[in-house]
Amino acid sequence: MLPVWTEFLIGSATGVLDCILFHWIDTLKVRRQDGRPLFMDVRTGRSLQQAAFSTSGFYVACLKSLYAGFSTNISLKVPYMASMFAFNAINNRMITQAFSDDSGNSATTKELAAAALVGVEVSLLLSPLEMVRIQGQNRGKGGLLSATRAVQATSSGGFSGSLKAWTRGMTATMHRETKYCAGQFFLCAKISEYVSASLNRHAASGTSTSTNPPRETLSSQIAGAVLGGVACTVVSHPDDVVKTRMQTHIRGSPHFDSYATFAGSLRHVLRNEGLAALFRGAAFRCLLRVPLGLSVIIVSGAWMRERAGGREKESR
Repeated sequence: MLPVWTEFLIGSATGVLDCILFHWIDTLKVRRQDGRPLFMDVRTGRSLQQAAFSTSGFYVACLKSLYAGFSTNISLKVPYMASMFAFNAINNRMITQAFSDDSGNSATTKELAAAALVGVEVSLLLSPLEMVRIQGQNRGKGGLLSATRAVQATSSGGFSGSLKAWTRGMTATMHRETKYCAGQFFLCAKISEYVSASLNRHAASGTSTSTNPPRETLSSQIAGAVLGGVACTVVSHPDDVVKTRMQTHIRGSPHFDSYATFAGSLRHVLRNEGLAALFRGAAFRCLLRVPLGLSVIIVSGAWMRERAGGREKESR
């Protein structure tokens, strides 16, 4: 195991890379979940009209729309990813020390428990951060400070009011992140191990034409990221839709009371829009955002981890 601070730095680096490449998918997903125009003028909340721009101006406006809230997102993505990697390292150490091998708990159970616990821990940080990010993506509050003020402005006053404003959607975030982190840190790794073992068996039996083990390792990492990413996002997507609704319809919205709690929001969506509404934006998140993002995160993270491990050995 690498030091926790090393995992923290690796998480930070992968967060920057992930945000630069895929912020636009996050934006489309959030807007689709709440039924807003995909290419939206964040100042008016209306769809961009090509007639109002020159050809090149329209494409620039579309790009700006897709990357609305980018500065806010990258400011928040880095601490989120860094904390996620650090919490996973800490949890694995704590659980390994607390439950020795003779306690009857298998290594698989420990790994799954450590991964699921990350979801609860990181939600305490992530839920308020996503409140800020969504203000940038959907309400035209693109800067970190302006988006932060937009959230605080929804407070009903006092400490209790501020706490409710900043923790809106926290329960939904915990539900989502527990499932997602179990996928990222456990399921993806297990699928990768299985694919790698299968490739090695084929190579040993002479049925494989590949003679490049690193390429096989890369293939197994991507397979784990894609398959595990799709699985964990499908089961957690309804939680993500509820979280988005709760954090979009903040105080001042006519639908604020309809999304007051996680359970109440879930009932409201099912009663008024049906089960299909809980999977709005699923294509963006389940088939694009997470498989692509996890592929980049897992492959780049493994590359950085390998080099960090090599330097640590040399220093000894």
